[in-house]
Amino acid sequence: MIARAAATIGSVTVLSALLAQSGAAAAARVHTVQRILVDGAAVDSAAGVTVTPSGGKAETTIRRGESISDGTRIDVPARVVVTVESTGAKSTTILEPGSSVTFVATGQGELVSSNGGKATFSIVPRSLDFFRVQSGEALSASVHGTEFSIDATASDVTFACTRGEVDITKTGFLRIGERRVKASLTDVVSAASTSSATYQPSSTWYLASFANFAQAESFFAQQLAAAQKSGEDNAVAVALTNVGQVQEGQSRFPEAQQSYEQAVAIFDRLADRDNQARALDDVGNVQWHQGRFADALQSYRQALATFRELGDRQGESVALAGIGTVERYVGRPAEALESYRQALAISRDLGDRDNEARILNDIGFSQDFQSRNADALQSFGEALAIARETRDADLETVILNGIGFAQDSENAYADALQSFTQALALSRQLGDRDTAAVSLVNIGHVELEQGRYAEALQSFSEGLALCRELGDRANAARALNNVGRAERGLGRYADALQASQQALAAFVDLGDRDGQARALIDVGLVQADQTHYADGLQSSQRALALARDLGHSDLEAEALDNIGGIQVAQGAYAEALKSYGLALTVYQQIGNQTKAAKVIRDIEAAKSRAAGAAAPLPAPSPSAT
Repeated sequence: MIARAAATIGSVTVLSALLAQSGAAAAARVHTVQRILVDGAAVDSAAGVTVTPSGGKAETTIRRGESISDGTRIDVPARVVVTVESTGAKSTTILEPGSSVTFVATGQGELVSSNGGKATFSIVPRSLDFFRVQSGEALSASVHGTEFSIDATASDVTFACTRGEVDITKTGFLRIGERRVKASLTDVVSAASTSSATYQPSSTWYLASFANFAQAESFFAQQLAAAQKSGEDNAVAVALTNVGQVQEGQSRFPEAQQSYEQAVAIFDRLADRDNQARALDDVGNVQWHQGRFADALQSYRQALATFRELGDRQGESVALAGIGTVERYVGRPAEALESYRQALAISRDLGDRDNEARILNDIGFSQDFQSRNADALQSFGEALAIARETRDADLETVILNGIGFAQDSENAYADALQSFTQALALSRQLGDRDTAAVSLVNIGHVELEQGRYAEALQSFSEGLALCRELGDRANAARALNNVGRAERGLGRYADALQASQQALAAFVDLGDRDGQARALIDVGLVQADQTHYADGLQSSQRALALARDLGHSDLEAEALDNIGGIQVAQGAYAEALKSYGLALTVYQQIGNQTKAAKVIRDIEAAKSRAAGAAAPLPAPSPSAT
């Protein structure tokens, strides 16, 4: 998995939005200027306070009783204090001199945004479905009923809790041995115990460093034990999500799922439906990693339904992107594009540039799958521009890899190699060895398609060695399967079969059923190369059964195509044409015109062979995905 990147924090942003369960509910609740102080004296209006509505003209005077519409930003100068209260006094925000806050939206939950300075938030317990404050892209405070403040400068963010507790989610990196793992971990700041915390987020923020995964897991297990001893259910659920993050980073997906599901159950018991939905989204992520696509879709959709009911548009965008990724991965690019477009619209509406870039990158992959290469390159280009604008170098490496795939699809191999090589160089510069390993494997894909098998083997082998050194079992299995493909290209069938079979065993151990299907396809190809047609057919049919069970249309078509090639080699032309026909139908249904054209050529060659012509049948080739 390519690591996700933390956003650059130049000036810290604080977010909070009031989101409704329905449009009527959203219109019924507003924020109102309740009090204005100038030099400590109450006044009815104050000049010098900049009030900027979304898409509107800024005013430089604020008035008591003034309604604050969604998307309005307030910049408070020296000597002025402004208090803003939501309908029913469910929440109160005090903007102190020098603070800047944007009230993004209002509903049954709240989400607000600020560029810095000190603001104090007071929320009536159980009055809102959620209340969230974000500081840039790296820090997020989630509460129900509490009183706390955020004091943000260009370098520091301090949270202080004077009533109740606040969950502070930190997004950055864990240094575990030689690995750089993207993670989101949560601290609990409580008026009763640890009442304040100060952070210094950056674009390469390391949350913690450990010698190895065992040490990391031991540390978070101790946190979990302490939370369980305290008897505070929220602290236990938070600790479980932290443990799950470390387990997921180690590709221990069943254990990570168990940790997340325990957190889901606790949030359910606490009637904390918003955090329950976020933990469900985590469950969907690990199910996706295991190739359990139907289960992942169910988890994401359950999370999406809750987010929509609560009016959490930020969560809605995240769940929609998860749904889109599963749909894209199983070969349903049209459905994926619709999910991504909905997620993109929300991210743009919320001003979430980081998520906007990531979704544009995902859209590019879906368009590339449909052979819409020009559209894909445009989407990737828009994503890259945002990443460079926000100085998110980690995200830039992800997008450069996407650009390389689109260029590869256009047979622009020199351009693709340049993009992958740029991603590799930038990853190494950042110390992101995980993404460097992915880039090496991507370089190998291009070399494989160019018939440069020895060079591809070298790239795959380097990527494999790096994954093993990092303890990245999931990507090591993928790299090993690619080693088998390069060996096959060199005609070293025994070595190719051994590599693919070892990869298959690794995927079984990981519980990655999608990886198993891909490895079985490659095993079948090599067995056919060795004229072990019965074995090759059996492996390909096992891959087909898995692909159909997973709902993975692209892999289903690939397995059918390979089965057709083996049947031709056996002289079973009628069966081969039937298999090819099924493969062609699937490719056409999912809009993969490049592979559909390849199957059409296979069908014509099979017909020629069946008619006794001497036309050679192109050997089935492994996918470069």
